Amino acid sequence: MNRVLAVILAFFAVFIFGFSIYAFIITRDLPDVRQLENWKPPEASVILDYQDKVYNELYVQKRYYVPIEKIPDYVKKAFIATEDKSFYSNPGIDIFGILRAAIKNIIKGGAAEGGSTISQQLVKNLFLTPEKSISRKIKEMVLAIRLNKVYSKDKILEMYLNQIYLGQGSYGVEAAARTYFGKSVSNINLCEAAVLAGLPKAPSKYNPYVNPDLAEKRKQVVLQRMLEEGYITQEEYQKCVERPIKLAGIIRSDNFNDYFTEVIRQWIIEKYGEEAVSQGGLKIYTTIDTALQMYAQKRVQQWLEDLQNRVGFPKLSKEDIDYLKDKYENQKVSPETLIKNYIYVAKINEVSKGKIKFSIDQVNGEAFVKSAFNLKPGDYVYVKYMENDSFKVLPFLESAVVSIDSKTGGIRVLIGGYEFRKSQFNRVFQSKRQPGSAIKPIIYMAALLNGYTQISYLEDKPIGFWDYSQNKEWVPKNYDGNYYGTVTLRKALAKSLNAATVYLLTQIDFDPVFSVASKVGIKQKLPRYYSLALGSVEITPIELANAFATFGNYGTRCEPFFIRKVVDKEGNILYQQEPRCEEVLPKPESAVMVDLLRAVVLEGTAVKASSMPVPVAGKTGTTNDYADAWFAGFDPDLTTVVWVGYDKRKPIGKGMAGAEAALPLWMDIMKYANRSGVYKEFPKVEGTVYIPIDPITNKVANNNCPGQYILFVEGTYPTVDCDGNQVDFSQLFAKPEEQQQPQEPQENQPNVETNPQPQENTPSKDDTTKDNIIDILKSR
Repeated sequence: MNRVLAVILAFFAVFIFGFSIYAFIITRDLPDVRQLENWKPPEASVILDYQDKVYNELYVQKRYYVPIEKIPDYVKKAFIATEDKSFYSNPGIDIFGILRAAIKNIIKGGAAEGGSTISQQLVKNLFLTPEKSISRKIKEMVLAIRLNKVYSKDKILEMYLNQIYLGQGSYGVEAAARTYFGKSVSNINLCEAAVLAGLPKAPSKYNPYVNPDLAEKRKQVVLQRMLEEGYITQEEYQKCVERPIKLAGIIRSDNFNDYFTEVIRQWIIEKYGEEAVSQGGLKIYTTIDTALQMYAQKRVQQWLEDLQNRVGFPKLSKEDIDYLKDKYENQKVSPETLIKNYIYVAKINEVSKGKIKFSIDQVNGEAFVKSAFNLKPGDYVYVKYMENDSFKVLPFLESAVVSIDSKTGGIRVLIGGYEFRKSQFNRVFQSKRQPGSAIKPIIYMAALLNGYTQISYLEDKPIGFWDYSQNKEWVPKNYDGNYYGTVTLRKALAKSLNAATVYLLTQIDFDPVFSVASKVGIKQKLPRYYSLALGSVEITPIELANAFATFGNYGTRCEPFFIRKVVDKEGNILYQQEPRCEEVLPKPESAVMVDLLRAVVLEGTAVKASSMPVPVAGKTGTTNDYADAWFAGFDPDLTTVVWVGYDKRKPIGKGMAGAEAALPLWMDIMKYANRSGVYKEFPKVEGTVYIPIDPITNKVANNNCPGQYILFVEGTYPTVDCDGNQVDFSQLFAKPEEQQQPQEPQENQPNVETNPQPQENTPSKDDTTKDNIIDILKSR
């Protein structure tokens, strides 16, 4: 008997010795836990809008580090009761827990796993691989013991609660609290803390967004353990058991899914490097208007879908087909791997009765199409997977929308296309397109600077010009095919008369136009071709927006910008930008330019916008064959440019001019921007005067010839009335009292050029006389 005992003891001694040698060998190269003294885990960077509200986040790991003192006591106890109830008394490992786990693993025939303390979980996540093996478990135990010799329990718990993965892309309790409950961890209650503490065991399985029933059951397990440890009362336990989990709401499946966020991400990388995104912790204060941006993105998608259904799908070029075919063939998709809201390229197998059937690799699907024109088997389309085997066909039409605060240059809206997941090409900055007639205000501004007024005469006739770009004679034609003879500058711009505008360019020449274009922010080199007057140059939407914002800001150009300030995690300001504005055009002539663009809305090609709740001004733009549709315009504060078209130049559809394909979208966005109902008006500018002009003679109106108000730079208005009498203005300028600017016309007002009507608070036929002209002139 003694011999058997001796053999057993000897065997045990040899085992212990051998195990000790093995443990020494595999742990001699373990990292020093003192490295954690300077541990800075990756944190999420927060993108804030112009009102300092959260817009989005940038992260590799979504984390916000919080010190232990800012974490509520019941949050700590929830994790301790669930993950390591002997945390404050054990040396980093729980011997009894390890033995229990070992016995279970032997019984089940599995690998040595389980029984991990909070310290073990922390070192495993920070220093070790996720492999399941005895050697890794030994390393984990040794490191956990060393960790507890160097750091206090509170410091270990702090690191753990900031490191642990809790599902939905969230690392640490602060990120998880924001993700699931929409608030800081310091503000969550006991019941919510129990939900978070239930996640480490299986973050995906117990994710309350994905599996609410399992999350509820797991919450109850946590509460039961807290009750057993004496951390909560029976009353608190019962209250939380009976209270269902209330989440913050649907959250995004990814965080780089819009154009503005990507612009910010690229800017941060360019200025501070990739590490700035991977390590994060920045606060990025931007100029974006979250509510307006979200509305505009949704409205752009709705508009493009509706417009595509109206005009039908386009006939694709060989280049288009090859591009889509390549994308289609590089997709690896099965029914099990379909992702909600993800966009795929599908190959059409059948088109029948407003429905298409298609394939995406191993997936077969179908979707309704309101207008299947030009779609046939073998073609490719974009589809978005919704859910429950349903798909949505997406348009090929694209759009760019940019809104700028005219007075600061701050970008309020930036939408580079239908959706970022469909195409990462940002059309606001990267797409150069011909602006069509939207370029004309630059030419008219140059004319105003050269002594022209709104009632200066132009010739709108079929005049031939030599076109050096095509090396042949070219006769500019108006949109409707008609010519109007001698017209005023105001009518020529309001009606977007091509022939008259080319004539104007011949009179003032190119250099004044180039000068104005450069001053208002057009960076492209303009050609010395008369077709320039019709927008033959290619520019980006951001350039056009800068130009119109300069007009809307009465000649002061503010450089567009989108980041106000960047602050690091320690609160240091890394970058700051104030508005950079410069007066590049004289205010009086700029005010007349605004009045000219008001005429486009009140009596011209954009008359639809006369119903807007605030006064607006702007210009439509259309290129040949209806390939590009534009509207660029502004209210007293905000400038917005909308472009609609195909990436590969092709007709949108017959009649799809700027007023039809772009203006309605622009109006919706600007209406939402003015949803507060606060009335605005364009400011009065010193050095300008409103004069009532008879539309027949273009002389000063009187009781025999009532007219409409037109703005002039002081000293440039006519001094003779429609009867040929000299108007005496001496009494007017001797008067000290302020004069009133005319009221804006009402909705559906007749075209005052052809059917002049008296406006409210303006002279009628009976009271427009030389004696009371003071009442209809704007003061100095």
